[in-house]
Amino acid sequence: MTRHVLAFLTAALACLGALSVTSTAAQAAVVEVTYSPLSLGDYCAAKVDSSSAIGYYNGSLSCYRRSTGGSGLTYTGSGSASAACLYFNPTYTNLGYGQGASQALICRYSV
Repeated sequence: MTRHVLAFLTAALACLGALSVTSTAAQAAVVEVTYSPLSLGDYCAAKVDSSSAIGYYNGSLSCYRRSTGGSGLTYTGSGSASAACLYFNPTYTNLGYGQGASQALICRYSV
């Protein structure tokens, strides 16, 4: 009889453990956040060049500042798309990124 009780308790605890793992996994969500070129400019200014004001993602992240006289943009350097995603949301798990409309950066997170 004691063996049956121990077997039952072991099975019950295993089921409770499986339920807690399942409920935790069910709570995780995937979200996509789009960062415009102006938002990317914040990352560029903080991590690439302090004079940067805008960033474009087109397969790679390029940073620019406004040219003197306001006649266009001057390249200030390259950034990392994955680092930009982590810069904006450091507590989220970065699942990937892609290009959005108007050369925006779309970051996919698990939250």
